[in-house]
Amino acid sequence: MKRIIFLVLISSISTSFNRTENKKLITESQLKFIKEKYKWNSENLLVINFVQAKKNCFYDNNSNLANSLTWSKKFYSKINLDNILNIYVYSDKKSAKTVIDSKTKFEDFDDFLLNNFFNKRDCYGILVINSNREYEIKEGEYLESDVERFIKALKK
Repeated sequence: MKRIIFLVLISSISTSFNRTENKKLITESQLKFIKEKYKWNSENLLVINFVQAKKNCFYDNNSNLANSLTWSKKFYSKINLDNILNIYVYSDKKSAKTVIDSKTKFEDFDDFLLNNFFNKRDCYGILVINSNREYEIKEGEYLESDVERFIKALKK
């Protein structure tokens, strides 16, 4: 019995260390780029809702971006965004020119997010970053529970 308890204890300590070592980090230069381009200042977290270019998506996900933003507003109304900057970044700035306002809706400058975080086969994605450079990412469709889980994991 003592041996089993000892093994369980060792296993859980090992798992804790692995979680710490497996944190995903962006580089200092990536953080600087993101802060400058996407106007991330004092908020604890940055949530980036990424919209892929329609040429890389299996359907035209850029056809009605205004409706998409209305849906998104309802989606985020159930999530606590206190001290969190929530923005939208569009890989295809031509298709998104009617919604890009450079306040909460941006182009993907120099394809930075596409080249560094997202692949070219998922239509959407979410990237959540904290000021310690830690991040969580999900490519493809995401749920409220994904966003909430990422926020919880990255809060200081």
